[in-house]
Amino acid sequence: MKKILLNVLLLLIVVFVNAQETEHKEEGKEHLEKKHSIAVLISHTQIAEGIKGEDKKWISVPSWGIDYNYEINERWVIGLHNDIIVESFIVEHKDGNEIERSSPIATAFVGMFKPIKILSLVLGAGGEFSKEENLFLIKAGVEYGHRILQDNWELIASITNDLKLDAYNSWNIGFGIARRF
Repeated sequence: MKKILLNVLLLLIVVFVNAQETEHKEEGKEHLEKKHSIAVLISHTQIAEGIKGEDKKWISVPSWGIDYNYEINERWVIGLHNDIIVESFIVEHKDGNEIERSSPIATAFVGMFKPIKILSLVLGAGGEFSKEENLFLIKAGVEYGHRILQDNWELIASITNDLKLDAYNSWNIGFGIARRF
């Protein structure tokens, strides 16, 4: 009787271990299939060269971020990151002149490296487009992502710097949510 009970127990352990391994492989396979994501972030753009009235001062303007990412593998991601500033403002150009920016849209093609699963280092280039003038920009930053709801959704916190080489510098601080598919 002890021999039969021991064999049944051993069989149940083997079945349980195999079931766990199969479930893990299926989760991993599901993760690999979800290579695309679209994120919406609410953010504020910080500009040190802003002008209010006669004074040069630090200004903060509301903005939205809309990002598309494609996961090449667990460490590398490419994407298109867009920041839509919803207010007009005036900044001091690097040459000393004032330039007006009417609700500019900054678009950058980025590469992202994940040194750890929840943290991405962002680097890319693109342009900031406004009716007054289009500017070339370099985007660099850090993004934190925490996956929720069976890896289908991700909470995001982001800090990026948009360096407009011939004009001014801005920082975006944003929080949002991404849908993985």
